[in-house]
Amino acid sequence: MSATVYDERRDDERHGQHGELLTRTVELLSTADSLERVTEVVTAAIRTVMDADGASVVLREDSTCFYADENAVSPLWKGSRFPLDSCVSGWAMLHRQSVQISDIYVDPRVPHDAYRPTFVKSLAMAPIRSASPIGVLGAYWSVEHTASPAQVRLLEVLANSAAVALENLELRSAVVRRSAERDSAAARADELEAAVQTIAHDLRSPLGAILGYAELLEDSLSPADREALGFAQTIAGAGQRMAEQIDRMLAIYRITNRPIEPAPVDLSEIGRDVARSLEPTVADRDVEIRVEDGLHAVADPVLAHMVLENLIGNAVKYTGRTPSARISLERAPVDKIGEPDPLTTFVVRDNGDGFPPDRADRLFRPMSRLHTEGEFPGTGLGLASVARIVELHGGRIRAEGEKSVGAAFYFSLPGAG
Repeated sequence: MSATVYDERRDDERHGQHGELLTRTVELLSTADSLERVTEVVTAAIRTVMDADGASVVLREDSTCFYADENAVSPLWKGSRFPLDSCVSGWAMLHRQSVQISDIYVDPRVPHDAYRPTFVKSLAMAPIRSASPIGVLGAYWSVEHTASPAQVRLLEVLANSAAVALENLELRSAVVRRSAERDSAAARADELEAAVQTIAHDLRSPLGAILGYAELLEDSLSPADREALGFAQTIAGAGQRMAEQIDRMLAIYRITNRPIEPAPVDLSEIGRDVARSLEPTVADRDVEIRVEDGLHAVADPVLAHMVLENLIGNAVKYTGRTPSARISLERAPVDKIGEPDPLTTFVVRDNGDGFPPDRADRLFRPMSRLHTEGEFPGTGLGLASVARIVELHGGRIRAEGEKSVGAAFYFSLPGAG
């Protein structure tokens, strides 16, 4: 047997072993329930896959790099912090780029004094979450070593999987922390948190595995495997779109769970801003959005905008099958909710698809929808978030509707005096 054939077989065997290890790593990360478990799994995988003498997980903490964990032949910097702009891990995060350095002592990005007491001669790093890095994964060698493009790619795959696992942990910790701080009266907040926890755990964890497998599949195919390569890219693209949708839903959750900052707001102006932003989506439709003048309240401006964005946006969506859509934002009669004097009631009306009156109470429950995805797309969290915002301001919300006639959403907020 020739040496060339032997080397090719050995490379194939090594690639297969790496694929199995990465697959197992993705599975372990999808069920990791602590930062320590995530870093343990990742650093062990780096050393094996990269054939490295050391591995580290570095997390960004404001303007510093925190070496959260390491797995190495001798100590590195576990527990240490370095300024973000003075170390190579910070450079990788700030520039959102992977790094491969064969000789650390000729590269100005490396703080040489910090490395002299260590065994490190060469390194490679990949940012955790490329769009807005929250950390980096590092691999180190005790002899001069040039990491191949394939090795750097393996490190990037591990970094992408670690990003999903760390974001899942962050959200889970926030849910647990907030649950411990709330009193028993916040029933709707409990429902919303339960829905978000479902999103974080039951969707994000398997999604991380899907994206990891798609990357592994794409990397294992040659350019000649066009059809299979297209399938892998389609899976990765669909998974990324799902991740973005989850991020949007989680953004709603985070905003509605921060301390409110009430201030006088002009709901008429906000309503018109929302209407203008929706114009491109209704350019080919007959839609009129009428906003009454002089609608004022005292509310958190960001959250007030979110309320009207959801309510008016829903009205536009659910009038999609109405030939001439008519939507309005106006002040409502006081007795619609029966609120005390300090509150003012407003209403958003539409002549769209509507809903059966006996199902109105389901509208504000998280993940509950009265229409199928085929009829009208949505996440089932928008109205739950609106209800949460209104209640945070001491107000109330209710809905009236009739199937194929339209809907009206009444909500009260503190008046502007």
